[in-house]
Amino acid sequence: YAADLLIGVLAAPQQVHTVEAVRCYRDLRPVERAESSAAPGIFLGAPRPQAPAQPPAGPDFLAGRPCFGEALARLLDLARAAETREALAREVFGVWVSRGFPAAAVQFPAWADGRRAVRSQRYEPAAGARPPAWLDPERGGTADPGSLHSVFVPVRKLIEIGALTTAPDERKTAVPGLGQTIASLAELARQRRHRRPWKEYLSTAADALASAEKIDARAGRLAEVAAFGANPGNLRMFTYVPDGLPPAPALVVVLHGCTQTAASYDHGAGWSTLADRHGFALLLPEQKRRNNPLRCFNWFRGEDTGRDGGEAESIRQMVERMCADHGIDRRRIYVTGVSAGGAMTAVMLATHPEIFAGGAVIAGVPYRAAIGLEEGFETIFQGRSRTAREWGDLVRGASTHGGPWPKVTVWHGDADKAVNPFNATELVKQWTDVHGLPPDPAAADTVDGHPRRVWRGPDGAPLVESITVAGMGHGVPIDPHGVDGCGNAAPFILDVGVSSSRHIADSWGLTATRRPQPEASRPAAPAPAPAPGPNGGVRPLVALEPGGTEPAAEPTQPRPAAAQTSGTGGLGVDVAAIVGKSLEAAGLLRSPPPGGSGNGGGGIAGIDVAQIIGTSLAAAGLVKSPDPGPRPAGGGGIAGIDVAAILAKSFEAAGLLRPDPDADAAPEAAERPEGEGWQMLAAHGRGSRGGPVLYGHAASGVGGEVGDKVRTVSCRLALGERPRLSYA
Repeated sequence: YAADLLIGVLAAPQQVHTVEAVRCYRDLRPVERAESSAAPGIFLGAPRPQAPAQPPAGPDFLAGRPCFGEALARLLDLARAAETREALAREVFGVWVSRGFPAAAVQFPAWADGRRAVRSQRYEPAAGARPPAWLDPERGGTADPGSLHSVFVPVRKLIEIGALTTAPDERKTAVPGLGQTIASLAELARQRRHRRPWKEYLSTAADALASAEKIDARAGRLAEVAAFGANPGNLRMFTYVPDGLPPAPALVVVLHGCTQTAASYDHGAGWSTLADRHGFALLLPEQKRRNNPLRCFNWFRGEDTGRDGGEAESIRQMVERMCADHGIDRRRIYVTGVSAGGAMTAVMLATHPEIFAGGAVIAGVPYRAAIGLEEGFETIFQGRSRTAREWGDLVRGASTHGGPWPKVTVWHGDADKAVNPFNATELVKQWTDVHGLPPDPAAADTVDGHPRRVWRGPDGAPLVESITVAGMGHGVPIDPHGVDGCGNAAPFILDVGVSSSRHIADSWGLTATRRPQPEASRPAAPAPAPAPGPNGGVRPLVALEPGGTEPAAEPTQPRPAAAQTSGTGGLGVDVAAIVGKSLEAAGLLRSPPPGGSGNGGGGIAGIDVAQIIGTSLAAAGLVKSPDPGPRPAGGGGIAGIDVAAILAKSFEAAGLLRPDPDADAAPEAAERPEGEGWQMLAAHGRGSRGGPVLYGHAASGVGGEVGDKVRTVSCRLALGERPRLSYA
């Protein structure tokens, strides 16, 4: 697996050639290795009178004359264990791959005629083998070897990959774990003439992996269940069961994507928030790195996608454990997932249709679209076309079930470069055939502005739905804003203004009731900038949230007079205490006012600032009661006191207001970065010292556009005497 992935990165000049590169270069045959000093090779440095003593010969890494793919797999496996890395570094110089003609080499250091030299074990195609597509004129390629370059991977890089890939308890397993080396593989491909979407996916996957590890390090909401059956797929079982569930609750099985974990995907997609809000249970299976180095569910392996074995059977056993432990209503069991989890969702719907009432596949592929890694690459990059009947027969042949069949929803972004959107079309063909529905939809409308097609059964109920998210790349669409928002943006968790999780739960009838318990705070929806405050330099943008959470941006909206009360406001804010602290910070009082606050406002977001300050100053005995008439437009003052200036200084000191970004900033202040298509992630594993990072992407081809597309971000800040810049 590791060798195939690395060959694809090194050899293929474009994404479309990845499968062809793996097939061709993996089977390159070794040619005779010349050992004499007269043989062609690379010589380094001037001759020495006497060559240094040769170190003892290490193991023969290429014993048995393996093909290039096997040789590369051996080198990667040796790089994983500390006890073999020293010999590997001493005996191997590096790996060379040519894209201009199908050839590769493993290179070894040597001494010849008093000089250091490099000898090569070269690999070439077998006699009569066809060249790869990009070099084959009969298939639209070019025979000019000068049009493409070569790639060299030093042994240091191979050892670095091995050192980063595998946890200590996994070093003896058969499959090298590439989970933590995605960034290294992307770096190897960075200097290619054609920057393929595969490299972009790997780079984003590295961010997703870092985000998952950071989330997993926290005290999570999920509970792990250790014993749930024979577990032939060697998966982990996590659950989330809200307090006070009603009898016979529904169950949603949630399957994460590659490089994600159960906790990180739940944090991003927001399923536990919906479970709290509407009262249903969650089952979140998790892949182990020893099963798949990218932590993908193995949707392309035949042993994991059958009814009675592998990962599909492990998930079925988890469902049975949930039913036994929590009295799940067996008529309301559903499954959903993204990417590899979406593909495994299709597997579960096909192999166990009697268990699931419905499923939602996000950025996934049809059931049995691929058997083996090579077909898996071909499927996600290009898609595989079959007739509707052929697709349907694959589902019908996965079990003895004769119906009724689960209803299926398909979500996919039309700008997805990691999993070709063509797969969504084939998924719809598969399940409309299973349900016996015509190819044309019964209805077409939109979901939050994005196209939706619906195929209905005889009773008019939707059986198959397809939602295409315009302009979205690879990942799950979320909308974390507003009262119905859920989830958190991250790599492969895309804030595009539509929540797939909420719409999926709603289509399954899980959102009919809303439970009254409090929920965790969510990011506020973007809002127009509020009007300036009385002095034109401060805008009351921040309101206190219950539970001591970080202030969240809210627009200032005046409350109706009838709704205003004295004392504590509707948000639980003690106006008198605020004014007392504010005046003390402003230098007007040594202690808070001893009495009531007069005629206070209802909360920070709805406070009549002039009235509160004027009344408070009057209550403190500093000024006369303010004139109830209109205030001067410039903000003015009360008895010679600049109320606006007091507000600006004191409420900021109290931690209740933010300064106007248009006002003069302190030398150390910095603007919030601005730029279309960018998001600030508050805490991220790949940020400097774990701090905030900017996340964004640019893609051409969206909406039929072609050519370059540039996204920029800007920020103005004052630097100290010795500024330091870092980036990831």
